[in-house]
Amino acid sequence: MDYNQKLQLIDDLCNYYELGKEIYEILVKNAEEKPGTEIIVSPANLGDTVFIATLSTAYKKAHNVSSLIIVAKERQAEAVEWFEGVDGILGLDDMQMMCLRYYFTISRNFYENGVRYGHIPCMIEVERPGTFYHIPPGFGGISLMDVWKKRILDLPDDASTCEIYVTEDMLPYENEEKYKNAVLIAPAAFTNKGIPESFWEKLVFELKNKGYEVYCNSGGLHYDTVIKGSVEHVMSTKELILNASFFKHIVAVRSGFTDLVTKTNAKLSVLHLGGTLDKPLRVEYGSRDDDVRDLGRMDDIYPIMYCAEREDEVISLILEDIDG
Repeated sequence: MDYNQKLQLIDDLCNYYELGKEIYEILVKNAEEKPGTEIIVSPANLGDTVFIATLSTAYKKAHNVSSLIIVAKERQAEAVEWFEGVDGILGLDDMQMMCLRYYFTISRNFYENGVRYGHIPCMIEVERPGTFYHIPPGFGGISLMDVWKKRILDLPDDASTCEIYVTEDMLPYENEEKYKNAVLIAPAAFTNKGIPESFWEKLVFELKNKGYEVYCNSGGLHYDTVIKGSVEHVMSTKELILNASFFKHIVAVRSGFTDLVTKTNAKLSVLHLGGTLDKPLRVEYGSRDDDVRDLGRMDDIYPIMYCAEREDEVISLILEDIDG
């Protein structure tokens, strides 16, 4: 990279910062207009936004907040609209959110003027626009729920979780018959890659062999993959919330998708990376890998460690969960 290219990157970075500052100042103004209001910005992934919303009532209690607004990427914002402690949502496009994140990262104004940066503090890489690196300890060392309570939202250990408020008349019961013998799989995740398509193809084959229909979740994102033998199924996050419990079962790689599904009544098998030859594939309750059940629901959630050398065992466990 020559000198002029580096100058251009620095110029771009300054522009991102200034645009982010403008957005931040608008958020501050909105918070000031209604005393008791706070705004939490969730700049990254769906799972982060779900964790924030899950702790929203506890946050309001701990920080004496009467109205809580969550700012997230547009495709995530509607996912948390129905959480009990969320009073408003604001969706930003990816460029706006990137600029806002640059502002927080450079200014270090992580919690001022009623606006909180709802993520781990980061460093930036000038030569790779849009790239952010967590400052240690980041998400390491403690449970994921404790990261959100202690390192991000300043909450006590006993902070409670809240649920999605969905009434019976909101549920599309006309889909109950359609999905009652169907399994929804979700093989794609932005932050949790490593389970090959060949595994999912084997799973689809076994599921269809047992007479189940198999749908493959697709949100239209660049990392989404439709598995051979399955039927592509496109749903918004709101549609997922309303329809999840109608499926016979849902099988997904650990992701923000699984975080959201835990807030429904759906039966869910969650696949984690890192399984080994010498340890049980079932995730022990309360372990570091049991973060999905941290979100508040214990029943009908089955965390499993994926191990490439034990794929047949993994599939057997999934089928056991579905048939059980």
